Amino acid sequence: MIRLIFTVLFFPIFANAISLKLEHFNGPTPKFAQSAEGVSEIHGPSSLRAIPSELAKEGNWVLEMEYFCVGGVPSFAVLFGPNFESKQARYIPTIDHSETWRLYTARLCPPNQPLPAGWTQLRFDLPLKADQILQLRNVRIRPELAGEFDQKISTAAAAPKSLEEYLSEKFPATISQVAVATTQIIIKGNSGGQLDNLFLADVPMEVLLDSAKPYESLMPITVDQKNDFSLTLPRIGKRHGRDYDRLLSRWQLYRQTETGYEPISHGHYADEVACRSPQLPPTKPASKKGLGGWVLGPFPNELEELGIAAVTINVFAIHRYVSLQPRAGFTPFQWQGKTYYANEKLLEGNDRILRDAEKRGVMVSAILLISNPAQTDDAAAKLLGHPDALKEGTYAMPNVTSADGIDYYGAIINLMAERWSKNDGVHGRINHWIIHNEVDCGWVWTNCGDKPAIVYMDLYLRSMRLVSLIAHQYDPNARSFITLTHHWAEAGNPHYYGSKRMMELLENYCRAEGDFSWALAYHPYPQNLFNPRAWEDHQATFDFNTKKITPKNIEVLDAYMKKPELLYRGNVRPVHLSENGFNSKDYSEKSLTDQAAGMALAWKKIATLSSIESWQYHNWIDNRAEGGLRIGLRKFTDEPGDPAGKKPIWHLYQALGTKEEDQLAAPYLKTIGITDWNQALYQQPIR
Repeated sequence: MIRLIFTVLFFPIFANAISLKLEHFNGPTPKFAQSAEGVSEIHGPSSLRAIPSELAKEGNWVLEMEYFCVGGVPSFAVLFGPNFESKQARYIPTIDHSETWRLYTARLCPPNQPLPAGWTQLRFDLPLKADQILQLRNVRIRPELAGEFDQKISTAAAAPKSLEEYLSEKFPATISQVAVATTQIIIKGNSGGQLDNLFLADVPMEVLLDSAKPYESLMPITVDQKNDFSLTLPRIGKRHGRDYDRLLSRWQLYRQTETGYEPISHGHYADEVACRSPQLPPTKPASKKGLGGWVLGPFPNELEELGIAAVTINVFAIHRYVSLQPRAGFTPFQWQGKTYYANEKLLEGNDRILRDAEKRGVMVSAILLISNPAQTDDAAAKLLGHPDALKEGTYAMPNVTSADGIDYYGAIINLMAERWSKNDGVHGRINHWIIHNEVDCGWVWTNCGDKPAIVYMDLYLRSMRLVSLIAHQYDPNARSFITLTHHWAEAGNPHYYGSKRMMELLENYCRAEGDFSWALAYHPYPQNLFNPRAWEDHQATFDFNTKKITPKNIEVLDAYMKKPELLYRGNVRPVHLSENGFNSKDYSEKSLTDQAAGMALAWKKIATLSSIESWQYHNWIDNRAEGGLRIGLRKFTDEPGDPAGKKPIWHLYQALGTKEEDQLAAPYLKTIGITDWNQALYQQPIR
């Protein structure tokens, strides 16, 4: 649902921006409050007066602000004052639903519609729902940038129609197996009755479906009497005058015709990859209890005290780990025939975290986060991030449709996977890789512009496969996890896709291009992040078309993952609830009781569901940068009188999975309104 982080999010501040001071239009009221940090909090429908720090000159002005608002705000009126005549009102676009701080920009002056003369103040009429909260900060106006609101045409993604036709095509031929050995690649398949003029195409990962040159090279093949073929190729090929590892290639059959070459199969990625340590044992968490966003902090024995068996760690701004140029303290290494430079200081910082986790027998999943190239001038970040990313995104999709971008991304992942896929205690171990964050809400968390769902998945799946293929060279048990929110059959925002839609597209691509051992990192927050009483979630129903999957109906996720078409080699894919928590509105007894009751309900359900391997509770400690949420096990670190104090939910989490579980969970039955935990379990068929 949200990537709650302990860093300051970057939003550009323009030198010629004019700040706006907000106040309630009708004077002081409990519906409007401002914090010492400059955050304005608005409860329910309100009108705000915005007073500029200086008078604005003529020109095209843009309203820009950062906001946090669950549910969003419909299109709202901006009036110009001090007279605020309704006939001069401008209606500006919707403030999207958001569960983190986001940037909002809107034109105050559409083309050929200048601002009225003589205005010195603005008024915002905000049609919030009665129980809604809108938080604003850094509210300002600034001149419009040239081309800022022009529709952007992508050159770094395939056309949706081409992808739809490709996935639905019933090609006559098939590639049945691609095995990447140490020095060779073995490709097997069947031509489907095509007998001559047959070629196998090497398609580098970054090549788009509708590219002018849809492959790197073609190799002739012959088939036997059953139309089968088998071809063995060297793993290292030549490209642009240098050696390159064809580990990441996909392979496709073509037939030569009078007009050129036409595809007769889908592309197919490697099914098997030679591993340096095939004997490396998998890490099976001792229990389902985990902790999200773990760092080495002020409570060194917290993992043992809580009985934590798994953690997630955030790997921010991964371009910082590898430089494109030599630098002091950086070690050179080779990838795809190029030289890159490893940031030893940054790597060693993660070593300490991972060694500590390994020492405690804790499974680690790393969340890979790509800096948004639209928010920086850093050349490495711009090379790694997708070129279509817009500044509205907190993070970005990697640049998976550029040869240089793929090479750089692969170099970073290979460096990390090789270093952190050992069981020797030197550097520590990453067991699994969560590929970015909440990709059904990619507009916010993995931005590559405003893409159709099928185009977005075509890009995202390249990232999943790249990490999976590279990691399997070093750890046969490593998995790439797709990361999704509680928005299931309903997207939750016009810019979002919905988790179910992402799962369906992932399944379709794997059916076409070869399956692999992906898994699911799900974020089943309550329907409303601020309300921990998940048992009241009316959008959570017990069917596969439920609007949301929350702790109330988490059984739906378990049933969905057990559908035959989603099994991998006959086995259910692991599910990690890698981010999920319950809010306490404040630190009153009722709020803390509701928070713990939400956890008790979730645990009693999760404990019975076999697909769910781990629940990495998020978050550990309340954070004042999280838009008013208090979903931690501990209070704010600066809470007067009780800094980082343990909440009742901390003690409940400690007891879960132990002999004290029933005793500490029992008081919350009354809060939920049941007399036995079996009443909370849904045991009917789910379809």
